[in-house]
Amino acid sequence: MCVSLHDVAPPTWSRCETLLAALAQVAPVPHTLLVVPDYHRRGDGLPPWYRAALAARFEAGDELALHGFFHLDDAPAPGSPRGWLRRRVLTCGEGEFAALGRDEASARLRAGEAWFRHAGWPLYGFVAPAWLLGAGAWQALHDSAFTYTTTHRHFHLLQPRRAVAAPCIVYSTRSRWRRALSLARNAGLTQRGALLARLALHPDDALHPAVVLQAQRLLEKLLRERVAMTKIGFANALGAALAPGAPQIGGMTTSDSAATAPPTATPASTSLG
Repeated sequence: MCVSLHDVAPPTWSRCETLLAALAQVAPVPHTLLVVPDYHRRGDGLPPWYRAALAARFEAGDELALHGFFHLDDAPAPGSPRGWLRRRVLTCGEGEFAALGRDEASARLRAGEAWFRHAGWPLYGFVAPAWLLGAGAWQALHDSAFTYTTTHRHFHLLQPRRAVAAPCIVYSTRSRWRRALSLARNAGLTQRGALLARLALHPDDALHPAVVLQAQRLLEKLLRERVAMTKIGFANALGAALAPGAPQIGGMTTSDSAATAPPTATPASTSLG
């Protein structure tokens, strides 16, 4: 199982710390922190206190991954009702890589890589805000050196190209009815049969005690049957299993994703990014 914390940035860090502390009350599991270099174009950069905080998490065993660059969808406005629903309503205008062309998506990926190099941290994974990857973004990813990406329902190994079903437990907290729906849905979730289970938390989850409590209980439940690891840890294990002569893992697709169309850029109905 993988626990990820989305939207990590200086303006969100206090809420991120609240969530990390709550999870630590259950067990000292490794996390994958999804870092946004220039969150909402605020230009916060890498202040010393924030750099020190992330460095401490990294040294403690957490992975740092790239989560977009701005976490804002600034591509041309959607031209269809479906596009408007996906990019403006369900994702609150944060699906940065939903409609970017290949060149712009590549430029932002390279900018993110440069940001990580400047900070001195290794970088293996990229997760698009709101899990939205348009055709141009998929092309850019396949041309990149990233090891993996994830969508709402799958874990995608990029070198070699394979995908496994990986259900994601996530909350939407923007309104009372969304929170109620998330809590009810997640209470009944089971992860049996899936090779990988994912618990994805967002900074605003920290503002709602019922969400935090349920996330703690779900983590405790999952740890009874699963081993917690970072996403790059799972990617390495999956890559080893794909090596010639290795036994096949149940739930893994057998076709190379290069021979198929990229997945449709469809967010979770309660996605926050």
